[in-house]
Amino acid sequence: MSNAWGRQVLVVAFTAVCVIAAAQDKTQNKTQGANAPSEQGVASDSREAVKGRLPRYFASLVNSDQRTEIYRIQAKFRDQIAELKQQLEKLESKQMQDIEAVLTTGQREKLNDFRNSSRKKRSKDFTPDESRNSSEAMIDPATQTSNLSD
Repeated sequence: MSNAWGRQVLVVAFTAVCVIAAAQDKTQNKTQGANAPSEQGVASDSREAVKGRLPRYFASLVNSDQRTEIYRIQAKFRDQIAELKQQLEKLESKQMQDIEAVLTTGQREKLNDFRNSSRKKRSKDFTPDESRNSSEAMIDPATQTSNLSD
């Protein structure tokens, strides 16, 4: 009997907290609306639409208006940066194709063997703790090149 009473108390307390939080949210929205009536629709819509991530160390420096402006700036450049990254990937891929074209057939086979053994080793040795240090586990291309010339 006391167990059921305890649950009822928890349900009532949870409901009270939710009602209080909803009331505070409504009053907060009203006070914000009173401060900027001309921007109410635009500002709330743009703040919801504009998402981003602040650069390192900025979170403790900027206020909410600066944060929103930074998110807008990031959104403005996001598409251009994505396009340039895509172009860079294409150029790097083309560069690697041209570099591999210099190799003989035997050297290309050795290169494929190196890559396959590296993939197997990474997949076999991979643990969740190593996920942060996966870049250190990768084989240095300069080392591979020197191995090919031997």
